[in-house]
Amino acid sequence: MIKPVIFENQGERLVGILHVPDKLKRGGKAPGVVMLHGLTGNKIENHRLFVLAARDLCDLGFVVLRFDFRGSGDSDGDFEDMTIPGEISDAEKALTFLMEQRWVNRKAVGILGLSMGGRVAAVLSSRDHRVKFVILCSANFDQLLPRLLSGIGGYIPLKGMEEVLNSGEAVKIKDGWYLKNSFFKTLDETVPLDVIDKIKVPILIVHGEMDQVIPLDEAVRGFEIVKNLNKKNELYVIEGGGHVFTDREHTHQVIRKTRDWLVSLNLGISPVK
Repeated sequence: MIKPVIFENQGERLVGILHVPDKLKRGGKAPGVVMLHGLTGNKIENHRLFVLAARDLCDLGFVVLRFDFRGSGDSDGDFEDMTIPGEISDAEKALTFLMEQRWVNRKAVGILGLSMGGRVAAVLSSRDHRVKFVILCSANFDQLLPRLLSGIGGYIPLKGMEEVLNSGEAVKIKDGWYLKNSFFKTLDETVPLDVIDKIKVPILIVHGEMDQVIPLDEAVRGFEIVKNLNKKNELYVIEGGGHVFTDREHTHQVIRKTRDWLVSLNLGISPVK
């Protein structure tokens, strides 16, 4: 069953899609996954990656929630008002919403985050003990502000950017997408490399070998911190893979690895006929 859903955070509506296994036993409970999209992404994600992954996980026996952060996709708000703390707050609400569904085993709910969504997932998982597993795909682990500023220098001279932001105006970060000062001021408020050692539940880090947005080295440094914290922690590198795994085989590899790793966690994926 695929069900459109709406829930609220701070007076604004967040729009999502809930995937529920069709063959779930009457009164049965299944593990759950919340999917967090990247910067300028949405609940569908690039080349429908989240749709394909959600369908596969649902077939496996998971209840899956993919949703739009405020200011993205179909949700309320404006993208230019987006901040990482705001997305962490949205993710907390999404986790609560999923756990309130009658089909969900509250003791077996985790998060999957892509790119900036991975950054959000890492920070949230370091502080929210309801999260029982976390999957970080192409995630930002290190300080991000210097890299982002260098990337937007072509749109507005960096020497004039502070003046624009302090005036309350938004600056263009890429074609059609603008952000205000609140985003830049809070972007590195919590750096994942500083807090991921607090994540004691299983972590799967998936990263493309040829990622030109977030270098593989960043994933390696993150894994070095967590590799001995849980015997299930793993770094999986997609050979030749880019940032969002656009080649069909890379997409299949990400989904297969996610499925196999989740099966290995013994989360009780057995409430189907």
